[in-house]
Amino acid sequence: MLRFGDRLEVTPPARRGGWPVTAYPAEILRLDGGVAAAPRHVFDAIAVGQGQISLGAFTVRVRVMRDLVQPPQP
Repeated sequence: MLRFGDRLEVTPPARRGGWPVTAYPAEILRLDGGVAAAPRHVFDAIAVGQGQISLGAFTVRVRVMRDLVQPPQP
C-alpha cells in the first residue's frame, strides 16, 4: 500500500545482472530510471489505483491510495 506521492523502492533477491522491469502500471506509477536489469528499481506513485510490478518471475502487488492526512490549519 502506498499513498499518492510516495516513493517505492523494489529490491528483489540478489541475482547476477539484476532484474529487468517487464511490466508495471504506468497509469499509477512512474519508473525512476529504465526497465533494464538492475539490482533495484524505484517508482513514484502518481495516481490512485492498483496493479502489479513484474520483474521477470518476481511480482509485487501495488495499491495507491489518496493521502487523507490534512496539514494543520494556521
